[in-house]
Amino acid sequence: MGFDLVARAGEVRYAKVGERHLAYREVTGAGSGDHDAVLVLSGTMPMDALFEDRVAVRLVDGLAALGRLVLFDRCGIGLSDAPADGDPATYNRWCDDLEAVVAAAEVERPVLVGNLLGAPVPFLYADRHSDGLTAIVLVEPVPPGAADNPLVNARIATDAASFLCPSRADEPGFREWFDRAGRLGASPGMAQRVYPHPDGAELAVIETACARVRVPALVLRRPANDASPRRERDPMLDLAPTAVRVDIPGNDLLSFGAELDALLDEVYRFVTGEHRALEPERVLAAILYTDLVASTERAAAVGDARWRHVLDRHDDMARACVGRRGGTVIKTMGDGVLALFPAASGAIRAARELRAGLTAEGLEMRAGIHVGDVDRRGDDISGVAAAIAARILALAGPSEILASGIATGAASGEEGQFEPRGEHELKGVPGTWSIFAVG
Repeated sequence: MGFDLVARAGEVRYAKVGERHLAYREVTGAGSGDHDAVLVLSGTMPMDALFEDRVAVRLVDGLAALGRLVLFDRCGIGLSDAPADGDPATYNRWCDDLEAVVAAAEVERPVLVGNLLGAPVPFLYADRHSDGLTAIVLVEPVPPGAADNPLVNARIATDAASFLCPSRADEPGFREWFDRAGRLGASPGMAQRVYPHPDGAELAVIETACARVRVPALVLRRPANDASPRRERDPMLDLAPTAVRVDIPGNDLLSFGAELDALLDEVYRFVTGEHRALEPERVLAAILYTDLVASTERAAAVGDARWRHVLDRHDDMARACVGRRGGTVIKTMGDGVLALFPAASGAIRAARELRAGLTAEGLEMRAGIHVGDVDRRGDDISGVAAAIAARILALAGPSEILASGIATGAASGEEGQFEPRGEHELKGVPGTWSIFAVG
């Protein structure tokens, strides 16, 4: 079967399989290496949706650092043509789409990266092109046939975002983006037509392809998720016994979940043999640090069991207050939280709401707020701005919320809510800083 590049639409190009047009896009990262990669997207998310989410963008950038990255919409998804009437979805057709895009983009010996239901496709491609592939990388692969498991389908249908990406399900904007991307990729009727339901003959072909693959294959698992199979009974390793399994941090089944940098580091190490630390994700944000006042004394007074209940209640209340104001809890710290917000006003309002809620529970908190650039790495942040917020917290007394002059100046709509507390030197930070109390 011949494939040709038939049209260009800006950065989007089209390959053909028969009469079907398949949309694809090439991404080249700064300082790219020598290995071209192709991302085999699962589900109904179209390729262009990846550029609308900060973590998905980081996934694209990280894979592009290998060399050139090719993204594509398989038949029926996004910008690609729908399948012909009566043309059933199969893994072999999905592999035909991949084959067409690889040929049209003139990719030589690609690294194929797949996730979840797309797992069989790279193995089928490897079976067709035994010497035309560099490596296969699979993130939480679902073996063929598992998609028909009613338990899996029921859990995904109930709340796909929470099931597939629990660490980000409550992140402001994530659920809306995830759901919208799925709807843009395929209508409900089309979604039913693009998921393969392999029969016995196709299952046999896939099993044969997996068993005789000689290309280096990496299986990445996040065992903190209950749906991720344990190492001693991983069905993907039964199908492809030469594959190497590596467990990574995080509890998400999707590639673009938390702890993405650990995933990308393993991919880079597997493909190139070298460790590669990505540049931190730098964002401008309002930073909120809180802690409970006299927590040690209270814990001693009420006992460990009761105090754990108090801390659980505190954490639930903090997440609710932060979430309502558009923020994200980066981590809980025993008796306090660290949260980021896109706006200073959100951080201030969340701190005030949390203070009022804890006061009603007979607890006192204090808080420090600052605005600046922070480096995000996994479930933590770093940078001078984060250190300043922590130093401001240390200045606060019981029930006080202190904020830097930069934070109060950025807090639109909060005028008249601040009391000057003078100029302060902050340990380890140059200069003096204007500090204000939130009324």
